[in-house]
Amino acid sequence: MKDTQEFDGVNEALKYLITIITILSGLFFHATAEPIQVRVAAYEYPPYYSENMQSHLVGEIIDALNQMQREYHFTLEPIAPNARYDALSAEGCCDLMLFEDIAWGWRNQEIDLHVTEPLLIGRERFVTLKHLNRDQRFFETKGLRFGGIVGYHYPFAENEKDHRILEEKYGIYLGHSHEVNLQMLLNGRLDLIMLSDQYLAARVSKTVREQLLVSDKPYGVFNMATIINKNKKVDALRVERFITNLQKNGTLKTIFKRFHLKTASNNNS
Repeated sequence: MKDTQEFDGVNEALKYLITIITILSGLFFHATAEPIQVRVAAYEYPPYYSENMQSHLVGEIIDALNQMQREYHFTLEPIAPNARYDALSAEGCCDLMLFEDIAWGWRNQEIDLHVTEPLLIGRERFVTLKHLNRDQRFFETKGLRFGGIVGYHYPFAENEKDHRILEEKYGIYLGHSHEVNLQMLLNGRLDLIMLSDQYLAARVSKTVREQLLVSDKPYGVFNMATIINKNKKVDALRVERFITNLQKNGTLKTIFKRFHLKTASNNNS
């Protein structure tokens, strides 16, 4: 009887030891496993992303996401604006995009997307130079020389993306950066451009802003959210949880403040 009890005791001890070893092995494996690589697509759209900016919103949020967890490692993948759909397709290079509106042609794509709550509300407005006797009625003038951006959608041009049609049919000059278009406006080579409130706040100096007449009425209001391909290697709900944590702990607000921006919750006016 005693031998049986001793055997059972040894057996239980071995089971306990095996359990402990299994748990520790799992923890060790989890700690040393390589993080899943997540590629974040970003195109020229300051202050969200621009190759001409040393610091931009997408880059700072990627850094914050990498600092808060080790399961995923987020990296930035620059793309052209008109390549965004291909980038998030099944064969595309990327898994998600920050600061994108689902209404920007995404519903026409055969991509199963998860869309988070908006990170902020984007507003775009027509902008021209201040001029004697020029007021808000100027923005209703026909035949103005308008400067657009390659790959962007313009409802007043029927959301046409073909640069040849935009230039020939609508007379729109297409550049590759807001900086160039703004400079052309200041030099009198364009009559009208479109800039977001976020760009005006983060990228336009007070001196330049004083030279501009900005439309009182936004041309477009956008829900700038994160969109994620649900069929890629990243867990969309976990990424959304990470971003929610950045909102709750104030990190997102701190990042936005550096760019003179407000979060979606306090930017509804």
